[in-house]
Amino acid sequence: MSLPYRNSRKRRSQSYILIGDGFDEFEVIYFLHKFRQAGLSIKSVSLFDKLVYSRQGVGLKADFALADKPFDPAGEDCLLILPSGGRNGEALRHDARVKSLLMEFNSGRGRVAVTGSNSHLADDVEQVFSDRLTLHRNADQGLEDFVKSLTERIVYAS
Repeated sequence: MSLPYRNSRKRRSQSYILIGDGFDEFEVIYFLHKFRQAGLSIKSVSLFDKLVYSRQGVGLKADFALADKPFDPAGEDCLLILPSGGRNGEALRHDARVKSLLMEFNSGRGRVAVTGSNSHLADDVEQVFSDRLTLHRNADQGLEDFVKSLTERIVYAS
């Protein structure tokens, strides 16, 4: 017997969180936990190897490496979350693959969310997404409220 929530979850868009070495543990783990607790599909994607280390040296095994090409931003309606905490924001903004990935998202159906609105990463994303809406955490908004607003947006949009 299939449960109703499982059937409705298949229609929802897939979410991905992009992490590199030096990420903020709380930020990434909180996203993963809250999305999964809400019944949403979220996968972690590392920049290089599947094993990434936080700024405190905590290892996290990502679901995919970016080289695996786990998503198609041109054809798939998905959400890419870019955490800017720790050294992750700088690692993402200096990686050429991320910039080309953002350009693919801009021309496709995917959406991008940045956890810090006053970061250099958020500025770079705004330059690429000149015509499309990106989701940013406001300076006065806590991480908990931002994650809750994203989960509600995904749940009610599907």
